[in-house]
Amino acid sequence: MWSVRMRASKKENNIETHISGAEGIYDYSQIDRIIKQLFKRAFGHPKGKPDKVVITVEKIKEELHIVPTLPIKTFFTNSPEEAFSLIKEKLNSVGVSDIALLSAFEVIRKCPMRGATLIDVVTGDRLEKDKTRGVRVSRIHMEKGKRMKLLKHIKSLSSQPQRVIEAITIASKVASCPEIIAELCISDNPDYTTGYIASKNFGYLRITNIKNKEEDIGGRAFFIKTPCNIENLIYYIEKKPVLVI
Repeated sequence: MWSVRMRASKKENNIETHISGAEGIYDYSQIDRIIKQLFKRAFGHPKGKPDKVVITVEKIKEELHIVPTLPIKTFFTNSPEEAFSLIKEKLNSVGVSDIALLSAFEVIRKCPMRGATLIDVVTGDRLEKDKTRGVRVSRIHMEKGKRMKLLKHIKSLSSQPQRVIEAITIASKVASCPEIIAELCISDNPDYTTGYIASKNFGYLRITNIKNKEEDIGGRAFFIKTPCNIENLIYYIEKKPVLVI
């Protein structure tokens, strides 16, 4: 099996901005088709056209780790304020402190990163070493049968079902990490206002109107139970090949 990853970016005023990214795990016969799809996708993002596209093809040398797909539920809220109240209730219920939640929102609003921030579930301290890059979830794929089954369900809930599938795949890997209590994600796409929170305790919860339309703020936060080995956690998130079933 091979990991195929795409990252598209654009440099303006000497600052590189992330435009688009996607990845999966495939057998050798699929690679050519997937590369063409990812290259095309890089140029069809609402954040604009990139001036740099990097596609990485890497042979998987470890055995795939199998994790279950998180159960999905959608909550319809009318405003970011209502969404925040719901997020606070759900995350508090699994041990995320108010300080940690506010710290996560602060990072998402003011410190855009390619990856996720790691937030201490009690103190709200940031735990990632590289606070510009963050931690990127990688080497993931959802099993085809499960993906097709979910697509049928999600098509009635979202105009962008493939985006939801990719997010569930990420969230399922993250939730399988014992040190991660929960995740918060807000898309940085200005035209996509549905975000999510996820946890092994309550599943994958889609939340509408998590931000106002046309806002390009967004990011991910993983809430971490400490003490823990941060190096091992980051290795699992970034390097361990995972198949979501």
